[in-house]
Amino acid sequence: MRLAQVYDFMTIQRVQWKRPREIERIQEDKLARLIRHAWDKVPYYRELMAGAGLKPEDIRSRDDLRTVPVTTKRTLQDIALNDKISNGTDISRCRVSYTSGTTGTPLKIYAAAGDATRMNLSWGRAYIANGLKPWYKIAAFLGQPETVRRKPWYEHFRIWQRHEISAWKDPHDWIKDIRQYKPDVLVGYVMTLKLLAEAIQAEGVHDIRPKLIFHSSALLDDSSRKFLKSVFQAPVIDFYGADEAGCIAWECPRCSSYHINSDLVLVETQKSGTAAQPGEAGEILITNLQSYAMPFIRYALGDVGVLSPETPLCGRGLPLMEKIQGRTDDFIILANGRKISPHPIYHCFDPVPGIQRWRIVQKDVRHLVAEVQPGPSFSPETMPLAMESLRRLFKGDIEIAIRTVASIEISPRSKFRAVQSEIGKGPS
Repeated sequence: MRLAQVYDFMTIQRVQWKRPREIERIQEDKLARLIRHAWDKVPYYRELMAGAGLKPEDIRSRDDLRTVPVTTKRTLQDIALNDKISNGTDISRCRVSYTSGTTGTPLKIYAAAGDATRMNLSWGRAYIANGLKPWYKIAAFLGQPETVRRKPWYEHFRIWQRHEISAWKDPHDWIKDIRQYKPDVLVGYVMTLKLLAEAIQAEGVHDIRPKLIFHSSALLDDSSRKFLKSVFQAPVIDFYGADEAGCIAWECPRCSSYHINSDLVLVETQKSGTAAQPGEAGEILITNLQSYAMPFIRYALGDVGVLSPETPLCGRGLPLMEKIQGRTDDFIILANGRKISPHPIYHCFDPVPGIQRWRIVQKDVRHLVAEVQPGPSFSPETMPLAMESLRRLFKGDIEIAIRTVASIEISPRSKFRAVQSEIGKGPS
């Protein structure tokens, strides 16, 4: 198995430097194999394609793939296990993971050993491209209360040693743990990393200086990136991934955009039921080309992103994504149909002095509630400044209420969402 993993890793490293059309052919070959497998082995997908009048030989390219109906998380939650798992799969030998559950009940995901290995290697490509060395020690924050795991074989050779820290613990305990382990790299999602940075400032800690910070979940806004960089004095690199597909896209140090791991996952963006154009925001659909135990074909992740028409500057053949705008249910939807991305909302609060933390909640198309947790430099001007920015953004199209709260609680059991809409799904 180790030799197979090394071979897969070397292949993944080489493929990124192939020409775009060569990578497309690899993608098409994998897509054809996956579609045939899903038709033969997975009752749900066979019924889905047959219901659309399709057969496996009809789907050979990403254009053909658009004829397959979209699958949602809710759909997979509602169907029986035997209908979505490949016939003959021994689930007792599968790696089991769960989606974050930020939008409701988590989805249980099964991945065969080979599928899981190749998804893990997709992260390795992104890490190495952004400066990770084999001898760097990694400290990774996880959302589980316990972090017991079995070390992979390469860690016994002191390659990419990884120490996991439970996000359920107190930030003071995080600091003690990190000081003891002395990692070169921190991996986590934005709010966990910010809580750590705030605790480091509050305790006057000066000896936690990682070489790299990898952000791997949720929306990394500009203000948070600057804050983390200033506290840790290290580059902050953003990855876009999901339990359903591994690492989907990653920031390139030269291209100022995200490379899509298109030899491993096929990414589409869709708006109003049709393909979004490059440069246009759309709902992200993924087809995991490595998921054979539990396939994900034209699966809606619930995120909004923008594909880029630009040619990579770094020489890689992997296509680019301009940005990830957030979850579809993080878009504010107004009565006139106007949709507001979370990105500009961050810029309404982050420049305002005296705000420790904030949250926007939309209950209906006519009302918006903004909560502000005061920080050390809070003053009588803080709330009026924040309200003025919000009014400029929303242009009077929604009634805004803004109030201070003693604290905005962060649950270790789910990702913190600063912008929450309970009514809409953003571009689709």
